[in-house]
Amino acid sequence: MKKTFLAVLMILLWTVASAAAAELKVGDSAAGFKLNDPKGVEYALDSPQYKGKVVVVFYADPGSKDLNNDLQNALKAAREAGKIDKKNYEGLGVVNVKDSILPNFLLRSIIKSKQEETKAVILIDPDYAVLNLWGLTSKTSNIIMLDKQRTCRYIYKGKVPAADIAKVIALVQEYQVK
Repeated sequence: MKKTFLAVLMILLWTVASAAAAELKVGDSAAGFKLNDPKGVEYALDSPQYKGKVVVVFYADPGSKDLNNDLQNALKAAREAGKIDKKNYEGLGVVNVKDSILPNFLLRSIIKSKQEETKAVILIDPDYAVLNLWGLTSKTSNIIMLDKQRTCRYIYKGKVPAADIAKVIALVQEYQVK
């Protein structure tokens, strides 16, 4: 009985330690991934579109797709005003569809309208691939800023505080020239 209890305890500790070790933190190198867009086109962090660029990843489930619109709009405005170099920055949306109760046709419609609004590539994560890979939080919005070498320079789970919006823009400006 004692050995069984110790074995179960060790397995639980190992599982918790593994989950904690997988959580992406500022300064960590982000593991790569491959996901498809709604049309089935495969993208990866090392795709030509993202290579050598600062990338801000908006990872969210459909229910929280608008949670960080303030940041999205500020990045778009900074890009249009020339404060962010279009050649060295890309935004990327990833939708966690596993948490959605919506049918696939409705999800695709939501994703399509968001793509038209933002002009960004939006990928589908059907089975928590990126969520598990980077230790993100489900059922909310996660914002991850990666520099050109795919080092995490900013991560926030939930609604980005208003004070952090200028910080994210400043980080994009800083790392797009490094």
